[in-house]
Amino acid sequence: MTVIGILNCKMLQDEIVYLIQNDPEISDVTVIENGEQEEFVQKLDEIDVSYSLAPMIHSVPDLQDRKTLETPGISLIVWNLELGLHERPKILKEEVYKDLEIFSKKVDGIYLLYGLCGNVLGHVEEDFQDKCPVIILRDPDGEIVDDCIGATVGGRRKYLSLLRSFNSVGTFIFTPMYEATVDEFFNYSKNRGGLTEEQMIEMNKYMFEASNYQQIGRLETGLHYTKDTLPMLQKFADTYDLKIFDLEEPGNQEIFDDCYQKLKEKIKSESKPAATV
Repeated sequence: MTVIGILNCKMLQDEIVYLIQNDPEISDVTVIENGEQEEFVQKLDEIDVSYSLAPMIHSVPDLQDRKTLETPGISLIVWNLELGLHERPKILKEEVYKDLEIFSKKVDGIYLLYGLCGNVLGHVEEDFQDKCPVIILRDPDGEIVDDCIGATVGGRRKYLSLLRSFNSVGTFIFTPMYEATVDEFFNYSKNRGGLTEEQMIEMNKYMFEASNYQQIGRLETGLHYTKDTLPMLQKFADTYDLKIFDLEEPGNQEIFDDCYQKLKEKIKSESKPAATV
């Protein structure tokens, strides 16, 4: 059985649910129980996908300790990481690299659901090429996407075109998961720096005004695992006096699908015995 690990930003949990629901090769799912899994497993429950919980990554056996019996299918291990890592790109890279090092001993390949994220993950595939196949999110041009929005809209060129269409008006682009976690995402610092909620809001207001943020574009992903997000989004918009509108062109799952298939193909190609002369 092939063992695939997914190391992902919590923001992309819907895309993983989609992959699980649409890949008949997956025979079992294990979710790392690290405090970031609750929403994810609830969504698996809602679509009747069975799974097991592993108390932290160290409880998952290394590949060399697994049974050698060859059985078809894919055993998937999902490890959600906290949103707050985005606050400091250097810390994000350190955490991702540390986790990949651990994960690489337990799986045949790793699907890394991140983009450049502050330009710190641009060489991750090469850095782990001698340890374990790692595939990060890349667009059809082979470029690593900037972030999860860039992956959903179809890659770097389409993302840039979308941003230019706002004519220099600062615009947040939110998927349903962004809307559901908007308070956590923007108020995370108060749990790190001792700021009150009022202080956090004032600091955000200053930053948004300085960057000319005036509106929020809602991006339809085609996925509906995250529900009832409008009240949370409206509260955020009201707090910062932002206009809400729907983006004309929806996103899709093509990049997520393509990169996942490339990982499976890479694992298969690297597991083939060398040809004899």
